[in-house]
Amino acid sequence: MTAAIRCLGRAFAAAFVTLVFLSACSTPPDKIILLPDPEGKVGAVIVHSATGQQTINKAYAGVDVTQGGAIEKTMDSQSSVETRYSQLLAARPPRPRTFTIFFLFDSATDLAPESLATVKELKAVLATWPAPELVVVGHTDLAGSQDFDDNLSKRRAQTVAAFLIKQGIPAQQIETAARGKREPLVHTADGVPNRMNRRVVITIQ
Repeated sequence: MTAAIRCLGRAFAAAFVTLVFLSACSTPPDKIILLPDPEGKVGAVIVHSATGQQTINKAYAGVDVTQGGAIEKTMDSQSSVETRYSQLLAARPPRPRTFTIFFLFDSATDLAPESLATVKELKAVLATWPAPELVVVGHTDLAGSQDFDDNLSKRRAQTVAAFLIKQGIPAQQIETAARGKREPLVHTADGVPNRMNRRVVITIQ
């Protein structure tokens, strides 16, 4: 590989996607193309070589990097990229998705009514996701003590993990964590209950 890539700003927070083609010989050059995210947003990357660097920050902009380190900026269109690299694009893993399930007050097992639709959508996504890895993080509102809420958020995460295992996800593919009241979705004074903070956040990747 003749080029190194450094990401700027929100790049790794889904603000951009890159296609990187690395040649095994001196011809053709390495190619990097910047793709937009599903909402059309892009971040920026800096491509370094032995002889210089270039920043790309527009959708479908790119660079070719020769074995000697020369960098040439390129510009493609969405249609040309999708046509030329269709097989590579189809082989990309799905983008991570996040689901939030809400719980009733003081409960680690009873879901809020609005979460039933979320559970249904989650099941549908899992049915088609290849080899999913899941991170399950439990949270509480600020109504209880630190120790109580730590334990409650842990039990909420365990409830969701048990559900996922019943859906056929191997336990070793599920990571659980408990944050108690440390990361409220809605900031309130300590001791104040809030239904939006009684939740488990599931990230599929």
